[in-house]
Amino acid sequence: MQIITLALNPAIDRTMYVAKAKIGVLNRATAPTVTAVGGKGINNSFVFKKLGIDSLCLGFWSGDNGRLVQKSLTNAGVEFNRDFTECETRMNIKIISESDEPTEFNESGGPILPMERELMLGRIQECLQDGAEYFFMGGSVPIGIEKSFYRDILDLGSEIGDTKFIVDCDCDALKLCMSGENKPYMIKPNKFELEQFCGERFDLDNSFESELERIKDTITKIYDETGVIVLCTLGEHGGLYCGDEGVYYIPAPKVKLRGFTGAGDTFLTAFCAVHFGLFELPDISAPNAEGALKFAVAASAAKVTKPGTEFAEISEINSMMQIM
Repeated sequence: MQIITLALNPAIDRTMYVAKAKIGVLNRATAPTVTAVGGKGINNSFVFKKLGIDSLCLGFWSGDNGRLVQKSLTNAGVEFNRDFTECETRMNIKIISESDEPTEFNESGGPILPMERELMLGRIQECLQDGAEYFFMGGSVPIGIEKSFYRDILDLGSEIGDTKFIVDCDCDALKLCMSGENKPYMIKPNKFELEQFCGERFDLDNSFESELERIKDTITKIYDETGVIVLCTLGEHGGLYCGDEGVYYIPAPKVKLRGFTGAGDTFLTAFCAVHFGLFELPDISAPNAEGALKFAVAASAAKVTKPGTEFAEISEINSMMQIM
């Protein structure tokens, strides 16, 4: 398989819509609760499938929730490993309020047993030996899996072949990946993760132009020092790219938020689909970073107009690109 996605910590996401979320009182939903499968790796594979691209999703599944995850992957036509673990697949709660910022309550996931960890590492090794070209890994790690696991995969990959590793994980795991001898091909921090990684704070709401320039300088420094391509999502403000083609910024269109889960995964997958020449945009003759970035921002904007973790269709992404 050309593309491998890794879902170390899959989840069932339940999204609730309320008028105004309050602590310590009864909150009633204003719309039906949406239950969907989520988690990095899984979301990457779902978006690739929407774009007509096949991938193999490796993950830990367990219990009733795990069976629901596998059923969703089967229904979407995504290939995956069929191993079960002893721990129940986690459930996350998302609350979207009409008057406040979105709120998340995420379970940790796990514990994963040592033998299950080794089985997963063996499956990853098989995929790399079979010539996987692109390997997507990221998200939180469940209890029982050390944060250095992603770096271990990078080291394993360096011994086997020329796989391009794309990493989308939180600060500690990201720092471990970037501090090792074998670095990923690309990373995708959001603004908060970039702040954690570099020890700075960027206040886009109060000083947008100057803070955007600071973010550009920061990701340029990362690329210049490591050679790792940096994608950075800025939520409602859009996204950035820094790599061998230069630095690009694309603002996001204003849309009504219905489901924010998976927006960053959509952004990353859409960018890579164009960047790697797996999906052709009709208005460019060849893959390029700026065109890929615009498509990624449009895909992410289209996704957040959908409830829960429902992903946008190509026609909806194309429509979004027309208003950007």
